[in-house]
Amino acid sequence: MKNEINKFKSLTKYELKQKYLQNFGYPAPCGYTKLFLIKELIWQEKYNMLPSELQNRINKLVNEYEKTKSVNIKKVKKFEVTVGTKFIREFKGEKHEVVAIENGFKYKDQTYKTLSAIANIITGAHWNGKKFFGVANG
Repeated sequence: MKNEINKFKSLTKYELKQKYLQNFGYPAPCGYTKLFLIKELIWQEKYNMLPSELQNRINKLVNEYEKTKSVNIKKVKKFEVTVGTKFIREFKGEKHEVVAIENGFKYKDQTYKTLSAIANIITGAHWNGKKFFGVANG
């Protein structure tokens, strides 16, 4: 792993973030340190990870199969939203507005991968983001 770290060590944090964006298809989270960016990039190159959205759908299908020994692909729905869609929620007297962007959601000038991450920040508790913003199926 040391040789792999050295491969990226000469890059600046900005260059690492650009490589992260290129490899993963979405920006690196704001809090990632240079070392963590390097570790994520090494892992991605070593194991050639699938995009997270696709991996999540596969995981849901596998879980359903393990429970029922059959798979209903229509049952595993992908949450799709048009870029620019606004989610507005009032919580404890404060209005919170989230905008869907390419590969995530924007809230207070920060980018998040999921609505759940934003709901957790707003409430300080673990929430299903789709339920929190009232867009859950069923």
